[in-house]
Amino acid sequence: MVGDFFKRLTNGIVFLLAALTFFLVPIGRKTAAQHLVAIVSTPPAKEAASAFAHIARRITAEARSELDKLRNPPPAPREPKPPKARPPS
Repeated sequence: MVGDFFKRLTNGIVFLLAALTFFLVPIGRKTAAQHLVAIVSTPPAKEAASAFAHIARRITAEARSELDKLRNPPPAPREPKPPKARPPS
C-alpha cells in the first residue's frame, strides 16, 4: 500500500517535470510546445485536418443511418389474403 503511494507520487512528479519541460525548455529558439504549434498551423496540416473532419462527418452519418435501419427495420411484407369463396347461387 505504501509502495503504491510512492509509485504514484513518483509517476506524478515525473509527469509534472515532463510537462514543464515541454512548455518551458527551449529546443533551439522555441520550446517543444511552440514547435508543435508551428507544425500544426501549416497549410498542409490544416488541409489534412479539414479532410479528416470531412471523412469523420461522412462516416458518422453512414453509421447513424445503419443504426437507424437496425433500430427501425422496415415492416415485413404482408401476404395477400386469399379471395373469399362466394356462396353457390
